Amino acid sequence: MNSNLLTAFVAITSVAVVLQMLILLAFYLTAKRTSAQVESIATDFQRRATPLLENARDILADATPKLKEITSNLTETSAALKTHAGTLGDAAVEIALRAKNKIVQTDDMLTRTLERVEKTTGAVQNSVLSPVRHVNGFLQALSVGIGSLLNQKKQTQNERRTNEEGMFI
Repeated sequence: MNSNLLTAFVAITSVAVVLQMLILLAFYLTAKRTSAQVESIATDFQRRATPLLENARDILADATPKLKEITSNLTETSAALKTHAGTLGDAAVEIALRAKNKIVQTDDMLTRTLERVEKTTGAVQNSVLSPVRHVNGFLQALSVGIGSLLNQKKQTQNERRTNEEGMFI
């Protein structure tokens, strides 16, 4: 029984080893086929990607100096704009100060002009109206004097009439 058992054990082990070998062979063949497919895909990818990468490399090599120049120009432009903005700010402040000064000067000039107009008006009124007042006063005095004279003559004539009337009766 031992020998039968040993034979059965060796037979089962042999079948298991052969089965294992077949499984490993299947794994090997599948791995080999998959490896060939992956290698084919990799080769195809490399064949297609190589021109793209070379074009990208050429474009990048061509664009790099231009990008550096653009960056340099932007930096210079930014610095110039900052400088000009500061200058414009200073100019705006100076213009505002000058405008303020001119407004103050204009206000002073208008104030002085109005004061002179008032003084001139007062002087004209005094120089024109004063003689007119004097003439008016003189004419009133003359009128009163003439009126008084005429009034006295009327009174004298009225007295004569009354005297003549009294004599007439």
